[in-house]
Amino acid sequence: MLRAELHCHSEFSRDADTALDQLITLCKERQIDVIALTDHNEIAGAVRLKQLAPKWLKVIVAEEIASAEGDIIGLFLQEKIPARLSVAGTIAAIRAQGGLVLIPHPFDRIRHEAVGLKVVEEIKDQIDFIEIFNSRCLIHGDNQRAKQYATAHNIPAFVGSDAHTRSEYGRSVNVIEPFKTPAEFKANLEKATFVTRYASPFVHAKTKLVKIKKRKLVK
Repeated sequence: MLRAELHCHSEFSRDADTALDQLITLCKERQIDVIALTDHNEIAGAVRLKQLAPKWLKVIVAEEIASAEGDIIGLFLQEKIPARLSVAGTIAAIRAQGGLVLIPHPFDRIRHEAVGLKVVEEIKDQIDFIEIFNSRCLIHGDNQRAKQYATAHNIPAFVGSDAHTRSEYGRSVNVIEPFKTPAEFKANLEKATFVTRYASPFVHAKTKLVKIKKRKLVK
């Protein structure tokens, strides 16, 4: 069985600072066999990580895309998808690359990036997987609501650490059977079991500090 981290960030995101070589080391330490690097509106880090990764680490090129109505994750991408497209346009761009559509933290009331119930209702038939546990959710009931929605509408589930800092990687992993193709991955993730843990609330403060530091460096 493989332990898959399917929602995490690197220094290629505006609010994270983990270098790719550090990320590989952390995967080794925390027994992560598969990683989808979902940097914000960027795939350059994931592409580079795939080139650097040792044989034991499977890398899925992915992106957490800020659509006009909230975040959508695309897995198995070849090209970066631009931000601020409509939800329909974002999903179409993922599908055009043969990718999978994942909805992260759908009902998180604190994050303005969450798509929310209205959008999920509109696109529920186009979702491959919905995140039923996000380690960074501060209101735990929001995860429970996502789980209940996925069950009620028969939408396959996944979990994510949403890691931005080094302490977070591997907190929530999907335990799946080995795969060779995106189709096999999809079928195996539908049968996954989950290991979940919440991150400390203080990781949000560190994320804000990283974002401020990066803004100053750009100036």
